[in-house]
Amino acid sequence: MSITVREAMQLNQFKHIHLVAGEKGLESLIERIGILDYEIVEGIKGAFFKGDFVLTTFTAARNNLELLKSSIEDLIDCGISALAIKTIYYKELPLSIIELANKKGLPIFMFDDRLFFEYIIEDLVDAMHARSHMDLLSSKIEILFKSELKRNLVGEIAKEINRNFLNHHVTIFIREKQYRNDESLMKLCERYQRSRYRSIHQSLIKYVDGMILILSYDNLSMQSVELDFNFILQQLGISLEQYWIGISETKSSLNELDMAIKESVYATYACEHLKQDRAEYKAIGIYKILLPYQRDFWLNHFIKTTLDPIYLYDQGKLMETARVYIETGGDIKRTSEILFQHINTIRYRINKIQALMDEKNQGSFYEQLSLAIKAEKITMKNL
Repeated sequence: MSITVREAMQLNQFKHIHLVAGEKGLESLIERIGILDYEIVEGIKGAFFKGDFVLTTFTAARNNLELLKSSIEDLIDCGISALAIKTIYYKELPLSIIELANKKGLPIFMFDDRLFFEYIIEDLVDAMHARSHMDLLSSKIEILFKSELKRNLVGEIAKEINRNFLNHHVTIFIREKQYRNDESLMKLCERYQRSRYRSIHQSLIKYVDGMILILSYDNLSMQSVELDFNFILQQLGISLEQYWIGISETKSSLNELDMAIKESVYATYACEHLKQDRAEYKAIGIYKILLPYQRDFWLNHFIKTTLDPIYLYDQGKLMETARVYIETGGDIKRTSEILFQHINTIRYRINKIQALMDEKNQGSFYEQLSLAIKAEKITMKNL
């Protein structure tokens, strides 16, 4: 149950709190919240630990800069995640303390007496509980994606994710094209959880570098799915241009939720290879079989034995021709235009590739080359 200091800065009460030092420590995890008061007299070390977010007025160190500095040094030695000082006795900190906090990576915040400790604590606790719950949901999604479970167990896990799920459902995986970090995705999911417009029969859960949206219904129609999906995007302010979208086939039982999740994830990863922003699982073709076997030994062995002779022939130049040839659907004229080569040069290169593969049948040659090149692309990215 933890959030980073940087994530805490996005909370409502932190709008009134100012970071004055220690910016390089913003990725530290907050696991507990503590108040520093009498410990200055009785001894700080042993009272606070790594992961603590400490609130204080430094009452015991008022008018005593040496005690203030030694107290902050002790807090740094304890490994706390951040320190927030109410500006009752100290309106600003000495430069030596600012420099120390910057050097050690201890974020120090300051706030005035209009903000109560209780408000900050409540905000942090709520955020930590929400993050803990989201992490739990993400772990259940991962189990469904990575495991082959009995149908009834899948249904039980589905109800653990959301007890209000209805049987008919579809899953949509929303994946960032330029993945930044987990924070932005987590914030979107948490905002959705807090939305008063959210249907109790729907869930949005962060998963790896994207978000799983599960839409369930008594009676499912793709028109309803489209309307709900577009409404959710609008509510969250999500711009489709920044994401790949993968949509599962419709399912009539929660015992099939694992299939729906896998289909949506595979469809999303197929988008990149198909050069399109959105894909339905039923339309991703050969990637239905390639993506689930991304790490399979025999698939990778097939890639290696098929493509290595082409790579080794001329340090990869021939391989460029092979890729464009497959991307153009075997169109030699179009391949020559893209590569700015005479069509006869391309014909010669294709014939050379076929000879290196030792495949005399033209149809089989194209089929194997296409499969190997597409399979190689999917093995370069981890699901």
